[in-house]
Amino acid sequence: MPGLSSNADVPSVLEVDSLHEHEDEEDWNDNDSSSITSSIVDYEYENGRRYHAYKAGHYPLPNDEPELDRLDLQHHVITLLLDGNLHLAPLENPRRALDIGTGTGLWAIEFADRFPNATVIGTDLSPVQPPLVPDNVRFEIADAEGDWLMKENYLDFIHSRYMIGSLGDYQDTIAKAYHHLKPGGWLEVQEMDPRITSDDGTHNRSKWHAQLTRELCDASGTYGKPVPPHTEYGRWMRKTGFVDVKEYFFKVPVNTWPKNKQLKEIGKYQALHYTEGLEGICIGLFTRVLGWTHSEFQVLLARVRAEIKDRTIHAYQPFCVAVGRKPHPHEVHRGSSVTSTASSEVAVPIGTATELRSPKSAINLFDMVRNEMPTLHPDMPAVPQIRVGHTAPPTPPMPAMARHEELEVETEKTSPFEDLDPNHWS
Repeated sequence: MPGLSSNADVPSVLEVDSLHEHEDEEDWNDNDSSSITSSIVDYEYENGRRYHAYKAGHYPLPNDEPELDRLDLQHHVITLLLDGNLHLAPLENPRRALDIGTGTGLWAIEFADRFPNATVIGTDLSPVQPPLVPDNVRFEIADAEGDWLMKENYLDFIHSRYMIGSLGDYQDTIAKAYHHLKPGGWLEVQEMDPRITSDDGTHNRSKWHAQLTRELCDASGTYGKPVPPHTEYGRWMRKTGFVDVKEYFFKVPVNTWPKNKQLKEIGKYQALHYTEGLEGICIGLFTRVLGWTHSEFQVLLARVRAEIKDRTIHAYQPFCVAVGRKPHPHEVHRGSSVTSTASSEVAVPIGTATELRSPKSAINLFDMVRNEMPTLHPDMPAVPQIRVGHTAPPTPPMPAMARHEELEVETEKTSPFEDLDPNHWS
């Protein structure tokens, strides 16, 4: 073995690589993360879907091509929702960023493009990221619930999106993020609450969709991956010790029912995201935990898809972005209570800002609706902004509507999804 003295031709003293002796930027940790071996790509198959091999069963969603398309489409929905922003934390020249559960790596790649001086690392259980990426990006096979190998007090920014259903203890992950951030570093959590609601009560007519989300959340909890309410993340950050905690709440329509053009655009993609992706999201938990057969689930799925297409049901799902900063030592008492007067805020945007941008990467599912999609006007007036508490981060700006203001319903069209290709929805 290397490093052991013996009669073999193995040196007892290892030669030092002086060329990289003082290199710091690439020295994220003292131990290499798991390499991509045959065991990592020896995928498992169930119900016609492909699942990760590394720590098999740890994550109940598939990693096959339909799922990767869904993840890219999901990224596009959130990019539209955040006005083209990848984050709402007020970052200033971050040097080291971590994307937890990076999936296809699209967020990490775009973040690296926008911050070319930053080193960006994305971790995931599956090696499904593209091989050609910017020089300042790399991907590692790692479990967010295991030990984090990079140093403590090291990162400038940690991003976590759509990790519900993946983590057994979200608070523990927030605590790990706190330890590995530099003082002054930011954590940002972006999470959807899958449970549907509405401003006018019409979601109560979506009984199959409600049953699906209820069963899904129950099954995920039984599986050891609870789905928290969207209002919890900011509270957990404060409890951990983060300061300047701010929470942004959004309503994400499930189809094109809103009158607001931006929300209508988001609803169009969200409907496609769910009608094409619900099987991958649910099938593992429904069959493994709830004991449903594949055919039983397909019957429920058909009913849910019909409700999603119904524009007379004005349902939406809550989405939360919570950001928090790790305090500097002078902001903390001996006993770890925070002395900073920089307080917590609940910012309450519902909707989006004005200039919507598409991600750089092409997404196959977009082809289904691209030709019928109305183009958003770049000069669309900003939606009024309302804040509760203190001033929001100066960058990026987030024009928004009030949280409790009802979304206006589009009344000109009455047939469900008449602005989409009817052959696709048949």
